[in-house]
Amino acid sequence: MSEKLFEMREAVEIVAGPRGFNDTRESWLARAARRANVSYRTTRALWYGEITDPEHKAARRMTDAARRHGAIEAKELAGRFETIAASMRVTDEDRYRADIDAMVHAARALRGLAGPRNGED
Repeated sequence: MSEKLFEMREAVEIVAGPRGFNDTRESWLARAARRANVSYRTTRALWYGEITDPEHKAARRMTDAARRHGAIEAKELAGRFETIAASMRVTDEDRYRADIDAMVHAARALRGLAGPRNGED
């Protein structure tokens, strides 16, 4: 599989999200098409490697949508980490100090706010 095809397939997968039990390949690709604001046929062409130019309008839209979708997932995961850290803090802050610090650091990294952890450089 060529590198360009792999990148396009990866972008389609990110935009479409997990393929559910009831999803057909067509419904899954259609979901990616809707989210990226391109046609189903074009999305299918990206998936099967019929469009290989990364500068193609549909390829750019799909990769832009993948970036946006990844950013949303990162924020959601950061929120989960913060919730877990808060629960650990309530349960036993002293016992879970290292884990709490790691969760908070990971959440900050996911939000793009990471800095040194605990005075580390």
